[in-house]
Amino acid sequence: MALKLNSTQEAYREFYGRNTEQMPKLIADGRVPMSVAGLMQRRLDVKTSDADVKTSDADVKTSDADVKTSYIDNYFDSGDAVVYHPDGRVKIVLDSQTLRGITPNSELRNGALVLTEADYNGLQGEEFKKGKLGKVNQGLSRADIKAHPVWKVLGRDQALLNDYTDFIFGEYQARFAKDTPLDDLKLMGVFPISAQGSTHDLRAWCVNRLEGRSFAGGGCHLDVDVGRFLGIAPEALSAPGKGASNIRTYTMADLQNFDGAVKGLEATVRPELLEPFAQLRKKL
Repeated sequence: MALKLNSTQEAYREFYGRNTEQMPKLIADGRVPMSVAGLMQRRLDVKTSDADVKTSDADVKTSDADVKTSYIDNYFDSGDAVVYHPDGRVKIVLDSQTLRGITPNSELRNGALVLTEADYNGLQGEEFKKGKLGKVNQGLSRADIKAHPVWKVLGRDQALLNDYTDFIFGEYQARFAKDTPLDDLKLMGVFPISAQGSTHDLRAWCVNRLEGRSFAGGGCHLDVDVGRFLGIAPEALSAPGKGASNIRTYTMADLQNFDGAVKGLEATVRPELLEPFAQLRKKL
């Protein structure tokens, strides 16, 4: 049964099945695949939807509670790609155009799109050296998640990441761990894999359902029958606070450049004049 992803118009549509088959359908429908940050925002948008259940149509009705359940209790593949280099480097490419170009004829190896060295070097994204992804393959605390390098890139906005993390922990505790203090919960782990052999592998980041602790998976196959993209209609992208188009897209490198610039001013500018910059940095 199709997921209930909208209360009214079909701004969001599920594309369930093999990613290689569903992505061309999504693009042909004039939509874009939802990003991890977009999904985080969408889950937050519907978190209180069950307070307003629509019952105007007795025969065919989609309650806001159904919409919330569909987003929270299901996993979703995203339009953000994770690319593995044989030497251990990992690159996160947000809103990947390469991923949007997959088809049933794409060359895959072990479920990943095969790229060349030139392809890898040409991708614009946040690159991590071998072993520099932070804590992986384990559940994380709220503090770990909010400071995690991968979640910071995927979330794009620190305030969004903070709000989403607190929401997921609160929902999980209420439903699955009532007797466990929030600070003892370990959720939202980051689960990457590695390149297979000498190939450069591209996959889609997947975010798990709430009961699965909403982890970020970087090992999903693009050719399995249970893939699930969310296609966003253009009008949803342009609406304030919706989709992923108005999520800030600064990178860790941008933050490092910001910190370096401010540090260079500390010797020549009075500390009180730098305080607004310090407050701004806390929000990033």
